[in-house]
Amino acid sequence: MNKSFGIFVSAALFLAVSFIQTSNAQFKRSTNEEANVSDSFIRPQTNSDFLGFFNPNNFTMNQSYSMSYATAGGQGLALAAYTNSMLYKFSHQVDARVDITLQHSPYSTFDQRLQNSLSGVFLNRAEVNYRPSDNLLFRISYEKMPYGFYGMYPPY
Repeated sequence: MNKSFGIFVSAALFLAVSFIQTSNAQFKRSTNEEANVSDSFIRPQTNSDFLGFFNPNNFTMNQSYSMSYATAGGQGLALAAYTNSMLYKFSHQVDARVDITLQHSPYSTFDQRLQNSLSGVFLNRAEVNYRPSDNLLFRISYEKMPYGFYGMYPPY
């Protein structure tokens, strides 16, 4: 089992456990009470969120899908990438972000090793941001792009 597959499985399990919440069945009040419309819009503060730690209002997720094709010297390469970006705000000053990309090269006339190196699951970015004031930002970040994003040669 390769390392990128293990990271993907770990991230999927974390997301699955994070979204588990308890559900309550609807119970109709007695017919003598008048229904209040605001009851259906306002979510009461409960401890049913994941261990009281995960607040879904502070979580955002964005997905993107891109496809590209490049040709050079009579050779061609197709590349498809799905990226999932997740951001969670722990407080007004602290947030964390993770970008995970599932990439595949469905067609290539180049060497098979290049096509295989472009396919897989990649942890593109993992970062924690801390803003003690409006003009000051501390960021701890990990970024990695797949080999193919740099072209045939390393970027340095």
